[in-house]
Amino acid sequence: MKKILDKEPVPTRGRGVREMPAVRQQSIIDATMRCIARYSYSETTIDRICAEAKVSRGLINHHFQSKDELMAQTYKRLAADLLAVSREAAANAARPEEKLDAIVKVCFAPPVFAPKNVKVWLGFWSVAHSDPVIRKAHKELYAGYKQALKRLFDQIGEVRGGPVDSDLAALTLTSVIDGFWLELARDPTSFTAEDALRSCLQVVESFLPLAKTNRKRA
Repeated sequence: MKKILDKEPVPTRGRGVREMPAVRQQSIIDATMRCIARYSYSETTIDRICAEAKVSRGLINHHFQSKDELMAQTYKRLAADLLAVSREAAANAARPEEKLDAIVKVCFAPPVFAPKNVKVWLGFWSVAHSDPVIRKAHKELYAGYKQALKRLFDQIGEVRGGPVDSDLAALTLTSVIDGFWLELARDPTSFTAEDALRSCLQVVESFLPLAKTNRKRA
């Protein structure tokens, strides 16, 4: 699950105690996310990341070849966290409809659906068109995410016994979710998470054939 971005930085270890490289890399990535949320993507500098993570430039250079690599690894971690929480939600549901509902719900529940977290996503979206590494990671994330939604739409159509334009359904649902995330960053008082969830579930239903028996969404 996504980390809560305003979580306190990991305290500096005592002298003579070394952190494992993966742990240190993780703490630097976490600090990078907090900086993007606080200052914006373009204003996130190595100096600010150092201050937030309480590490030296030399240590960041030891773990990451460049700032670009650090940013790319941060985006990949952000994407991996979203996919992980989505898969976990789907795994805890039984039927295809319940799995799809669960995936939508995590998009509008804490800690995923919070202004600071969304600001990090928006920061990366803003450079996806110009940064080839971020663009590649972004395309891979969205391709995999939409493919998972498409499979669920197809499975629901089979259960309900009718055709579903699953490609368009997955594209539309993803776009509506993104739209609410953008609006959250612009004006978090303009709607509630419940409003967003209800809207997206209505989008889902609009693409599905009528159920053989009425069902009640949770």
